[in-house]
Amino acid sequence: MKYSFQFIIAILFYVATGVSAQVNVAPEPIVTPEDARKHGLEDLRKAKLEVPQADLSRFLRPGENARNALLQLGKALFWAEEVGSGGNAGRPGQACASCHFSAGADSRVQNQLNPNITRVVNDAQGPIIGLHKAEGDPDNTFQVRKPNQKVRFSDFPFVREINQIVDLDVMSSQGVLRSEFIRTVSGNPNDRCRPVDDPVFKTIHGAKVRRAEPRHTPKVINAALESFFSFWDGRANPFFNGINPFGVQDPDAQILVAKNGTIVKERIDIPFSSLASQAVGPPLSDFEMSCGVPEADNMRTWPEVGKKLLRKRNGAPIVPLAGQLIAMDDSVLGNLSNYPAPGLNTTYSKLIKKAFRPQYWRGGNARVVFTDTEVEITLPARPDVSLDVRIVAATPEELIDEDFVIEPATSNTPPLTQNSRGQRFTLSEANFSLFFGLALQAYQQTLISDNTWFDQWMRNATFNEGFGKEEVKGLDVFVNKGRCINCHGGPELTNASVRKAQAGDNGSPNNLIEPMRMGDGHFAIYDNGFYNIGVTPTFFDIGRGGRGPTGVPLSSSRQRLFQEKEIMNIPFQILGSARISSITEDEKESVCKDNNNDGFCGLDEPLLDTFQRVAVDGAMKTPGLRIADLTGPYFHDGSAATLRQVVEFYDNGGNFCEPNIDNLAPDIRPIGLTDDEKQNLVKFLIALNDDRVRFEKAPFDHPSLTIANNGRVNGTVIKIPAVGQSGRQPLGLEPLGTFLGINQQEVGNSPVNSICTSRLDAITE
Repeated sequence: MKYSFQFIIAILFYVATGVSAQVNVAPEPIVTPEDARKHGLEDLRKAKLEVPQADLSRFLRPGENARNALLQLGKALFWAEEVGSGGNAGRPGQACASCHFSAGADSRVQNQLNPNITRVVNDAQGPIIGLHKAEGDPDNTFQVRKPNQKVRFSDFPFVREINQIVDLDVMSSQGVLRSEFIRTVSGNPNDRCRPVDDPVFKTIHGAKVRRAEPRHTPKVINAALESFFSFWDGRANPFFNGINPFGVQDPDAQILVAKNGTIVKERIDIPFSSLASQAVGPPLSDFEMSCGVPEADNMRTWPEVGKKLLRKRNGAPIVPLAGQLIAMDDSVLGNLSNYPAPGLNTTYSKLIKKAFRPQYWRGGNARVVFTDTEVEITLPARPDVSLDVRIVAATPEELIDEDFVIEPATSNTPPLTQNSRGQRFTLSEANFSLFFGLALQAYQQTLISDNTWFDQWMRNATFNEGFGKEEVKGLDVFVNKGRCINCHGGPELTNASVRKAQAGDNGSPNNLIEPMRMGDGHFAIYDNGFYNIGVTPTFFDIGRGGRGPTGVPLSSSRQRLFQEKEIMNIPFQILGSARISSITEDEKESVCKDNNNDGFCGLDEPLLDTFQRVAVDGAMKTPGLRIADLTGPYFHDGSAATLRQVVEFYDNGGNFCEPNIDNLAPDIRPIGLTDDEKQNLVKFLIALNDDRVRFEKAPFDHPSLTIANNGRVNGTVIKIPAVGQSGRQPLGLEPLGTFLGINQQEVGNSPVNSICTSRLDAITE
């Protein structure tokens, strides 16, 4: 086989720098908590106090009552089935919690597969553009199981032959049936929708079933600490713009504020708020929670959701969680519970008014009419429609009752494109995305599993029921031979954390774009905390390499070089771009000519030719590992069923090291763990459990919930009981367990002791 001169030079660099690896320096073993602290690990209860949070004083009323009302609003909205579109024809409504009901994740096994609609044409265009411009090439055929079938342990892992590219499914979460959105009805939990054909999600007999999302559902527990950017591809921006997930990447997004007797547009960018950005995405997704056909420009909008949940009908608004029970001792909602009757004894509107300053919900004599309205489009990403409003005077009827707004005429004709156009909304309805995002963020910030068996050991240096000598040996493998800590660093056990981004008071990150030698021996820049680890071929899902709402790259690294090389004008602040280290951390290689000697490659200091490359295609956000025992299946495609299968994946050096070599993270190389080391590593990961999560004790208690057990219309359901702050034990319920109830040490059909080899490995041996 022949190799180019440039490739041979790259190999020489690779070997000379020892990236391939076999440097025989005995690492210091991890024996005590102090040993672990030397590597940046810590008791999370201590560490979380140092993580900055958003200042919401501009938006919230002063005092603890407002913050308590925000928390109550957030928990109610997260668990409320009426938030989603799908409650028609006896089907359970779709709540945010419908995909996050078990330890903050989804443990269902039926109708949970997506055939991989994120695939693009494998047509990389150079070291900077890469797959940014690649056209979509969705796979619509199922491999593991057909729609509405159950997966079995024997189906996992999905990859059986390393480096062999075949079609692969994604294990995800089922959402809504494909339907055209007509309108919401005030005070009615069920949206008006019209079923349409679904060419992909239907059984072998042709019956339509619920759609499944294109990526595995990440857990919400600890997301407040683990995520500077949220979602697998990081499209949920750390700055919340009040409208959609894209933050500063959507420069046209504006909320509305009452001023001087009218309503005006206002730009906001709330730092440390990727969870708020994330929260406003799923409720409008035609896969997850909403009726709509985006390719026909037919979508539900946030003002429509606000109308349904806030506006009165026949003098009464919707009852929050009207079909769900809330325990009298619920840690957040107990004092609002109607138990033994369902629902809360308050309204969403009252909670908003208790929490938020009046200028965001009291419109006075003005009403909002949308000519276009901002919407979030599911993958594959398309440009959003910019917000454009007219402010009009209230009608006489509206002046009598602020909650009164004229309903559109009922019609069986096809709905208008973007159904909010032409309708009249109150200010609170028009700003509902702002309230929703900040409220859900406040709730999720309480969901921190900071009392794991590992945390307890870090606290007092004594063994406990879940952390003993074998777990310490596993921790040593995690830190040293296994190299796990290189991506799963810090107390949060992920490099994608708020702490790792090192954001200042203004929220701008200081450690986001990192220069590093990648798996192929070449240098590149990439987004810290996002790695291509070879789970699937890069072009199956380009992840962080994808596009934002205006076609601009999601990745800060690619944005930097697009701007610098004049490939594209970036019309917003590129997060992290001014704080790229001028010298690589490990090899002390110059990244740019640091003219002002400040240690960074500023915006006016171009990167050297060696670093004119971006390695973000196929990169996904590194998940935190706490409570991993309870949140299988694993990886962004849900393709591994047990933690042992995950360990086997890393020990093999990934699934697709050769096809992904241009973007592969440098630590994805065969490890050579012994069987004892693998078992101990799994035991350490299990020790990241928190009994409060396992038994759903406060703050992990919750209202009741009915979710789809299969994808059929009027199919079977799972009824999840309401749990109070004392958890599952007083109700006689078993603790939450593993996915499929499988022992985490089970290997199954993993390609054990298989080595993922690439061209580079073959030459450097």
